[in-house]
Amino acid sequence: MPSVTSKAALRKISQSKKPENPLRPVSPEELESWSDRDGDSESTLGEPLPEDLDEPWPYTFHTGQAVWIRTSGGNWHSGRVSSETTRKGNTREKEGLFYPVKFDGKLRKYFAPLNGEIKPDTPHTRRLLKGAGWL
Repeated sequence: MPSVTSKAALRKISQSKKPENPLRPVSPEELESWSDRDGDSESTLGEPLPEDLDEPWPYTFHTGQAVWIRTSGGNWHSGRVSSETTRKGNTREKEGLFYPVKFDGKLRKYFAPLNGEIKPDTPHTRRLLKGAGWL
């Protein structure tokens, strides 16, 4: 008889494996070149805005900036970009930046705009969150 593994057990097994795509620190010079390449936060606001919360948004974030992040459980939380080192790694589209965010008082995790998991706290983002029932 085949064994039955619960979703929780499968999740625990997958979380215990080492990540295949480790994040790498970004130097201040690299961070500046990423900002130049992808546009700074003001110029990306002029580009088409995402129509859905899951859409990527090539946005450049800054330390202390208020953001909305989607956790691995799919929930959206408000947070702030922390002063920890920004990192780079593979996103679902291409290599991109991962920003450190503190949320829920003390939790810190890295989130990538190109994965659609971090959005600036703007009126547009709040409209998307409200439309999806998060606000």
